[in-house]
Amino acid sequence: MHILICDDDIAFARRVADYVEVYFESREIQVQCTLCSSGKEALALPDLELYRLAFLDVDMPGINGIDLGRQLKQRYPEMMLVYVSAYLEFALQGYTVNAYRYVLKRDIAKQLPGCLDDIYSGMTDSRLTLTVHCNRETVEIPLDQIYYLESSLRQIDVYGDLAHKPICSFYSKIAELPPMLFQNGFLQVGRSDVVNMRYIRSIRNYKVEMRNGVELSVSRGKYQEIRSAFLEWKGQFGNEV
Repeated sequence: MHILICDDDIAFARRVADYVEVYFESREIQVQCTLCSSGKEALALPDLELYRLAFLDVDMPGINGIDLGRQLKQRYPEMMLVYVSAYLEFALQGYTVNAYRYVLKRDIAKQLPGCLDDIYSGMTDSRLTLTVHCNRETVEIPLDQIYYLESSLRQIDVYGDLAHKPICSFYSKIAELPPMLFQNGFLQVGRSDVVNMRYIRSIRNYKVEMRNGVELSVSRGKYQEIRSAFLEWKGQFGNEV
């Protein structure tokens, strides 16, 4: 999961990142925190659509946190915003841009764990999951965290938004994947790859480009069929993602 932390006090931003990384990694969720010291820098980040959560300082020079949050929400409505500030009087402004939570800097160690608990609960409640056996443990992976699955011999690697870094690996074959995947927006694009269509950026020139920048080969014999299936899905569900 990509997380944006924007604060003109970069040392404080690093402190927030440390809290967040420890929290999510203890729950076996891969995270990549990107630190920015200004709104302008944040808006210029490549692949900003990958970010699901943003911690924003309110009082910053140039583009303040409220304006930054408003622009982020306009571009990416699903992005969750948490405002972090030294001043309580900014709280009401934060909620005008549908902020999820407002946290005071002086109380960060006390307030942030509860905030992260609520975010995590919202991420995991009522979500479809893929259940696999990984490292002798049963693991449930929410489908909306999976970008694609790739098989090699009898092992399947599950990838999320962190390119080339598997969430987990388990012993199985593509043909043995549960039908519920294909009933919920997954599409087999080649002999070894099944992708989550909500994270496809484009299909062209016999390649599928995922939103995390990964390119996968598309079966030449079924290229038109695969492309048509994606376009049909996009027509039905594209506005929901």
